Amino acid sequence: MNRNEFDKGFMATKVVILYGDVLPPFKHIRKILNKYGKYYLRDMNMEDFQEDNYYDVRIEERHTGLTYREPLDAVPVIPVKKEYLSKLLNIFKALNGNVCLCKVNHEHPIAWVQGVAYEGYCFYLDNGEEKVLFLEEYSDNEEQYFNVKELYWYKRIPQDKRWIQIDVNENTEKVFLQWLKDLVPSDVYQKG
Repeated sequence: MNRNEFDKGFMATKVVILYGDVLPPFKHIRKILNKYGKYYLRDMNMEDFQEDNYYDVRIEERHTGLTYREPLDAVPVIPVKKEYLSKLLNIFKALNGNVCLCKVNHEHPIAWVQGVAYEGYCFYLDNGEEKVLFLEEYSDNEEQYFNVKELYWYKRIPQDKRWIQIDVNENTEKVFLQWLKDLVPSDVYQKG
């Protein structure tokens, strides 16, 4: 069996990132996913059904707000017909928060600033030209990580500065380190 025959019948995966300080309520996300799930189940019963006409779409969140938001139990994945993907994105764009379509590949940059390790999460946008980078956790002992939302200086960062978009060709680790140096006040030596 050659590679093309092997790939037939398998859905490519796309990632939809919902991010920002305000995100859609879970009930709205579930309603959207249920709607597209019903479309898929309906289409499966059609004679001309081909699974490779669909994407497996993962919905991930990066809540950058300071209020508590219950995390998703699991990352929802829903099959979406390729021709309906832009409609799905537009539905999410009409709700609260920011939306971007990303590839599955991602990075976890780590940088040390003033004796504290910070970890980020970097997604590659589907346009192939940019990446979006989030600051997520920190640790001063290399064993247990904490959410950056606990840090007083993080709380002072303007909401639209809690992520950055960079060129896909930029070195993520270097950009992450420079971003942290710009964010972390010079008088910070320990968590707080």
